[in-house]
Amino acid sequence: MLMAPHTLALITTQRCTAACEHCCFDCSPQREAALAVADMHRFIDEAKALPSIRLVVFTGGECFLLGRDLDELVRHASGNGYATRFVSNGYWATTRHGARRRLQRLKDCGLTEVNFSSGEQHARFVPVASVRHGAMAAVEVGLPSLVTVDAFGESTFDFDGFMNDGEFQKAVDAGQVVLKVSPWMKFNGGRPIAYTENYMDQMQRQRSLGSGCPTLLKVVAITPTYKLCVCCGLTMESMPELALGSLRNGATIPDLVRGATDDFMKIWIHLHGPEAVLRYAQKLDGSIPTPPDQAHTCDVCRSIYHDPRIRDLVLANPPPNLRAIVGEYVQSLMMPPSQMDSELSAELVRGGDDVEKLKARHRQMVFASPVNNTEGYAV
Repeated sequence: MLMAPHTLALITTQRCTAACEHCCFDCSPQREAALAVADMHRFIDEAKALPSIRLVVFTGGECFLLGRDLDELVRHASGNGYATRFVSNGYWATTRHGARRRLQRLKDCGLTEVNFSSGEQHARFVPVASVRHGAMAAVEVGLPSLVTVDAFGESTFDFDGFMNDGEFQKAVDAGQVVLKVSPWMKFNGGRPIAYTENYMDQMQRQRSLGSGCPTLLKVVAITPTYKLCVCCGLTMESMPELALGSLRNGATIPDLVRGATDDFMKIWIHLHGPEAVLRYAQKLDGSIPTPPDQAHTCDVCRSIYHDPRIRDLVLANPPPNLRAIVGEYVQSLMMPPSQMDSELSAELVRGGDDVEKLKARHRQMVFASPVNNTEGYAV
């Protein structure tokens, strides 16, 4: 299959300092699966055979459990000409000074971007002050910083309290820190997960516009069990169809990428989003339901791959514009790489939302209490 991925994501380990309910990879302090450091160095070199790759991401689990090995991996990737990013819960940023020293060391090794995760589940294990320390330390050493705050209908996360730091608010308003509010998805946890009607309506309208999936076929991700996948979405591990094969026993990244079979449905999802595939299948079979509570586009993708009727229908009855979709995809492969090294860099150039807009977005995603339910949120 023709592919031109722009990102190599190394899911370094399933071990994490947190044990969030509904973690997409079921990470916790007790999980042991991890990529060997020597193998990660090998994968960074193998990626050079795919000239479209421009960014290497270190994630997990918690990639900072690698210690100094993370520094050397960043140095290796940077030496190969790649932009580099980490995704972390920020447990290590207990003080601003300590976080600044740690990030400066990584920047000296070639780190170019910083990502932090927070929200109700993360905050059970990592104080929100640590996330702020990390983000502000990134500003001080000159690294682009993204903080993602997860939310859902019954979340108890104090978003206003998280933002109640004047210096942090100024950094967000100035676009020095990009702050995103994202839906927390249901996986294997006991905590109830629901979404407000207001937010669900917004998501359905947004997905109806046909925006594609930016990671499918554009990110090659290596899991701690050495699977090579063509996506780094939240539901990746629950969809075997996204795995190209195992990197054990001598297989290489370019071998598996070049040997991938053609898959029109992945192309369609990449270009127009999973909602387009679902709507088409429903036209062919009116009994196919729209699963409830699909707040995240990865939810839609998971429902498609978990319903065998949809794949069978699409393969047996391809859409009339199939040739046009494939042509659009082939043309996209021939376009020169963007000047932006990554989505985060593009976000920083465009500028993020200001703090008040972010607070309003968070309120739209969380049920208001009956006493304060003056804005029409579902309760």
